[in-house]
Amino acid sequence: MLWVAAVAAGCTQASRPPLRAHVPGPPPLPQLQADLRHLPVSHPTLPAWLETQPAGIDVLIAGIEQAIERGERAYRENRPEQGRQEFDRAINQLLASGLNFSADPRLEPLLDRLMATLHRYQQSEPSQPEAASGEAPQVSPLEELGEIAPTAAAPALEEKAAAELISVPHDLPLTVNPQVLSFLSFFQTPRGQKIFEHSLERFAQYADMIRAILREQGLPEDLVYLPLPESGYQPRAMSRAGARGLWQFMPFRGREYGLRIDRWVDERMDPVKSTRAAAEHLRDLYQMFHDWYLVLAAYNAGPLTVARAIERTGYADFWELCRLNALPAETKSYVPIVLAFILAAKAPTLYGLNLPPAAPVEATEDFVPGHAVDLRLVADLAGVELSRLQQLNPALLGVVTPEDPGFVLHVPRGTAASLEQELAAIPRERWVGWRVHRVAEGETLAAVARQYRVRPDVLRAANHLSADDPLQPGQQLLVPAPSVRTVSYYRVPARMTVAAVARLLGVPVASLRRWNHLRGSRVRAGALLKIYVSVPGARLEQARERRAHLAPASAAVQDDPAPRRSYRVRPGDTLWSLAERFHTTVEELKRANPSLHGSRLKPGQRLWIPD
Repeated sequence: MLWVAAVAAGCTQASRPPLRAHVPGPPPLPQLQADLRHLPVSHPTLPAWLETQPAGIDVLIAGIEQAIERGERAYRENRPEQGRQEFDRAINQLLASGLNFSADPRLEPLLDRLMATLHRYQQSEPSQPEAASGEAPQVSPLEELGEIAPTAAAPALEEKAAAELISVPHDLPLTVNPQVLSFLSFFQTPRGQKIFEHSLERFAQYADMIRAILREQGLPEDLVYLPLPESGYQPRAMSRAGARGLWQFMPFRGREYGLRIDRWVDERMDPVKSTRAAAEHLRDLYQMFHDWYLVLAAYNAGPLTVARAIERTGYADFWELCRLNALPAETKSYVPIVLAFILAAKAPTLYGLNLPPAAPVEATEDFVPGHAVDLRLVADLAGVELSRLQQLNPALLGVVTPEDPGFVLHVPRGTAASLEQELAAIPRERWVGWRVHRVAEGETLAAVARQYRVRPDVLRAANHLSADDPLQPGQQLLVPAPSVRTVSYYRVPARMTVAAVARLLGVPVASLRRWNHLRGSRVRAGALLKIYVSVPGARLEQARERRAHLAPASAAVQDDPAPRRSYRVRPGDTLWSLAERFHTTVEELKRANPSLHGSRLKPGQRLWIPD
């Protein structure tokens, strides 16, 4: 990238010593090594950082990273099939090695990066459904800067920055050198000004909360500006590598600090919980390196990368490591970018930048449903838009909360008490999929039924209404979920007629023929028939119970009555990609397919997908 090259070159072309506020001296190398070797037990992978790694693991990691790069390039060039094959090759290399992830601290982050990259590109394919939340992840400002070449700074800009170091209070060491000035200079351009001001729009919504948590951890409050380049204070920001949230945690790092990441919730996108995790991580990094620039470098590249650079060169100073090209190019640019953002954010008018008007901070309160509940139902009862609830709960990946008795839902202040009362009046089995509709003046039952795509008689029965009962303005109607078409398979136990099978399964003969392309009047013994059942959402559970009585499609899975569907493997499919696509897990796929050996799939292979 052009801007990386420009900044990297700047590390060796500084024509004058930098203007620097007070910076604590870095610890001597022997002390740093001792600190790294005596870390808390809560970081079990870190003591092995300074151990010699087998060359075979280095070759493996290099091969996997090359496969990831080839896969990304293929997707960018509109060759998704080849991209999937490259990602599949990377996964198979990792699995075929037989290594335990504890064998090298780079392996688990590498797998997380691989899975996140694969998922991100699959989500971008036209065949993928829209995210359940209906809101696309936002782009990190760092990635917007990815194709920008900073310009040389004018002497007047250096004078302004020097004046700021003297006059503006700060508790984080700040340095003004050619690298930092180049990004400050970029903020003077129309595009740079737009990126900066857009990143600062949401600052006021989170500043007080972040500062309070930083104070609790005894950290410099100027770290409140770190999410500026990382995410622009967008809770749903996601990087190309799969980092998410205000603080851009990778999955392995988020889990390390106790963040929940599963198919329901990703707490990297929870502003409060992710801020607490980031504060703990920054505190731990400072205990390792005792220098805030090294902390920022380690936050970007990982502690292992910085520790090895220090051991290799003997310098525990970021600018020396930069001069010696001991750090990745992205990290050499990252610290100057952060410093430029902090300087500009603390005194925007000094650099001709506009401070965006502070967006109002919405007051919320906590509501504990106790069971899974549909956000659409909560929005109906609270009288708010679904999008507003999703903005208050950015960590939720879908529109249904997890089946977790202690899960906390953030709702507009003043609505929790009424929500508790109104939900208590609705049967718990109707909390997911069902809606509540308040009747408007002149609205008819037929109009409400059309709006929610249900039959009027189903809507009438759900609310115990007779055909003559008129609707009253303000009346609250329970609305069943629209019909859901589910699929199952039935293995014919003996030679039977098509009509006999249809009667047994309770489906029309014509439909049975159409679903299975049946020609004659009889079905041979052992034939596998596809059955579709279209039922209202309210009776979905009963349909599932009924499907459980259908003979399973394979004798090998007769002890598992869970609903399933058939899928034929396509080139490039992996167990991980199928688990993401069908909202299940690799373990569930393996349980549903006991004949599956290992993790490699073959095109044309038939799998059973758990429902």
